[in-house]
Amino acid sequence: MIQILIIGILTLLSILAPALLHTNQYEFILERFTLGFIDASLFDTALYAAYLSAGILLAIFSNKIGKRKLFVLLGSAGASIFYFLMTVTLDFPILILFRFIQGVFTVLCWQTLMTMVLDQSTKLNRGKNMGIFGMFLASAMGLGPIFGGLFAGIGVLVPYYMAAILSVIAFFLAALLLKEPENLISKPILKDNLAIITKRPRLIIPGIFNFIDRLHIGFILFILPLLLQTELGVEPELRGMVLGIFATPFILLQYPIGKLSDNIGRYRLLILGSLLNTFILAIIGIITPFGLVIVIIAFFFLGIGNGFTGPPAMALVGDTIREDENAVGMGFFNLLGNLGIMTGPIIAGFLITYTDLVITFLAAAGLELVSLGGIILLLIFVFKDDEAKS
Repeated sequence: MIQILIIGILTLLSILAPALLHTNQYEFILERFTLGFIDASLFDTALYAAYLSAGILLAIFSNKIGKRKLFVLLGSAGASIFYFLMTVTLDFPILILFRFIQGVFTVLCWQTLMTMVLDQSTKLNRGKNMGIFGMFLASAMGLGPIFGGLFAGIGVLVPYYMAAILSVIAFFLAALLLKEPENLISKPILKDNLAIITKRPRLIIPGIFNFIDRLHIGFILFILPLLLQTELGVEPELRGMVLGIFATPFILLQYPIGKLSDNIGRYRLLILGSLLNTFILAIIGIITPFGLVIVIIAFFFLGIGNGFTGPPAMALVGDTIREDENAVGMGFFNLLGNLGIMTGPIIAGFLITYTDLVITFLAAAGLELVSLGGIILLLIFVFKDDEAKS
């Protein structure tokens, strides 16, 4: 349990760092470089493209050599350097390159930490441990925009300096406190690692849930600050508070929902959360003209929906694979999640530019509903022999 808590604290630091940057991207990019919304969306897209391209390769390499701590140290150290470098360039393509490299180091750190939770879990406590992990993860996602807004009020570059400092702290804490999981073995045959989805086809189910969850996170982290600034005139400090309110139920539900999924199964909670997400996303564009309070309430309930889907989806990965496949199993899970979070800002930037707010959020709701329908069809017609508990 102590190592799970240490992993959680390191996750908090490694995710809090990039989350600080979301609140004032409008000022940092659109005003600093005089660009449009679609161009600005490339900033987050570069980060998530790094997560996508590097995540699965790093998982395979981690599985190949049977090591974890090394990747956490390299990831936190490298990320700190590129957070700082982003503050010194005035060339937008170079900024995007630095953002991509920072993303490679960041995913190296947090994906390894997520895998380490599986390394130290069993079927009986997997949901609970993933709930603990998810609590720290969600806390970072919620606190990041809040503190990012406060730091942005001091200066537009301050969130980037603080992100670098947090990564340095994570490096030293990992060096001092993090232990290599016991009984890790290397899997030197590359084709064995690459073939995980053919050996464990049911991984596609938690993967799709993660894809759509992370797509909406990327969508919201890009569109919500812009919505608050352009539609309601909200300043950076309060924008961060609204993102924090969205994350609050997500944070609070991680542990109880993860533990509950150990007792009643994963799918009931996943389907309930997806349906709630669909409904809330469908109405946000419609209710925004009614003011800030109603928008805050809607995003609070959206946070509840996300709280129901996160831990069960992560635990479902462990339910599907063997212990010696943790790294590549979680790598595939995050591959689809990173594809989703990379796609979210692109969809949001395109829709908000060429349509309106109502259609933008209706499209997001439609994606949620279609993905849920696809999962249900797979469970009924393809994976009929799924375990009853799930």
